[in-house]
Amino acid sequence: GFVGSAVTKLVFESLFKHEKEKGKLKFDGQVSIFEAFRKIHPILKEKYFLNPKDEEDDPYESSQLDALIANKHGIFGVYSLREVFEYKRFWAIGSGQDFALGAMYAVYDQIDSAEEIARIGVTAGCEFDKNSSVPYTLYSLKLKNGTGESNGHEEA
Repeated sequence: GFVGSAVTKLVFESLFKHEKEKGKLKFDGQVSIFEAFRKIHPILKEKYFLNPKDEEDDPYESSQLDALIANKHGIFGVYSLREVFEYKRFWAIGSGQDFALGAMYAVYDQIDSAEEIARIGVTAGCEFDKNSSVPYTLYSLKLKNGTGESNGHEEA
């Protein structure tokens, strides 16, 4: 999911339709996600008219978005300067992030279902953050470990 301007979702749907089909973008690890967003940034500027201006003292141009990527390779946060972080248990983005993270942390060792942990986090974010609300869509997938099988304890 994305955090940023309302048009961000449409921009990325269009971009992925045209770029991913060509096999240019990969999202299977921290470095490949960084490289994907490095390739995406000039496309956002040239074809989608991204205004990268942010603070004068920023070391790099901003992509003006944050993203949460959860796929079979793991959970990754991507931030406006194209920083990429991998999270081992769970993560959240958006204005309700602090509430969601607190709620997921509180139940993580008590609940085995990644779906339920995620649902609790999103519900808390929507309940306590004035800029977050329902409805939401929850997607599930299996993570891969070194053998290609699901990890023992599911992660949200």
